[in-house]
Amino acid sequence: MYDLDCKETNLDPSGLNIIKNLDGSFAFEWDSNDKRWSWLNGLTDDQIKTIIEEAIELKLSLEEAADELNQQ
Repeated sequence: MYDLDCKETNLDPSGLNIIKNLDGSFAFEWDSNDKRWSWLNGLTDDQIKTIIEEAIELKLSLEEAADELNQQ
């Protein structure tokens, strides 16, 4: 995971590129000056991985709770 500080890469309109590597891992590209993503600049790969894992777990927990409420 790394940031880009060049204008030559075509970034997604969201400002963040997520690239699936051949080995199944993922890489992230962003403009280090983009206010939407500059908070990632100082993070390690492990920190970004933890943020993503926690976001996925939270989403799944919220979906599970919503399903339980809908069944009542």
